[in-house]
Amino acid sequence: MRRVFSFIIIGIVAIICIAIATVYLSIGSVITGSIEKYGTAITGTAVTLEEADYSSSSGETILLGLSVSSPPEFKAEPAFLAPYIEMLIDPQTISTEVIVIKRMEIKSPEITYEILQNGDNLRALRHRIEQAVTAEQGGTFAPEMTGPTAKFIINDLYINKGVVIVEAETLTGHRSTALLEDIHLQDIGREENGLLPAALIRRIYTPVVQATTIAALSTDLPLTEQVINLIRGASDETGEMIERLRKLLEK
Repeated sequence: MRRVFSFIIIGIVAIICIAIATVYLSIGSVITGSIEKYGTAITGTAVTLEEADYSSSSGETILLGLSVSSPPEFKAEPAFLAPYIEMLIDPQTISTEVIVIKRMEIKSPEITYEILQNGDNLRALRHRIEQAVTAEQGGTFAPEMTGPTAKFIINDLYINKGVVIVEAETLTGHRSTALLEDIHLQDIGREENGLLPAALIRRIYTPVVQATTIAALSTDLPLTEQVINLIRGASDETGEMIERLRKLLEK
């Protein structure tokens, strides 16, 4: 089973956290520039943001038009598009070592999943994220950042009304769409008293992959492709998820 989308939503969380930790009192244009700079460093592809607004008194943050490109060997553009992201950050933690995001909602994201003979765009992006995790653990990620990198806790993360677009030559018309089931994750990083950005990405990865995998299975992607991807992904899926996929494949 193709390991679909995870890190894209995950990457967004880390990108936003880095930007806010770096320029928490700055105007929207500076936040936008920081998200684009560090987002590109995390994913290894172009990350752009149309507009940002942040209130230092309330912690309310609005991001408009966040886009993450596919790696250059793929044609699907963008890989991820989030028209509207809303966050509530605890302003009392914004300049501390552990920043608390009380609530984050990513509304109506659009994920484009492109499948080629030798791989897919989302797995390629995941590989780049893993490289960022390794660099982060070695203390070499984003060396241009001054001072220690903040850690993050997310009390509630919502991903609502998402759409997955699957593109593959084996699909009828080479393109099909499916709805992403709503996702709600709680207390991310709380047990560790905060996670560094790339570690945050990896923590959120599995549940988002699971939801996107289910969405991709609901398209007319040929059964042979589905079985191959399931074999590839089953080693690190939960038993519950494997059972859900098995039932879908038997229909």
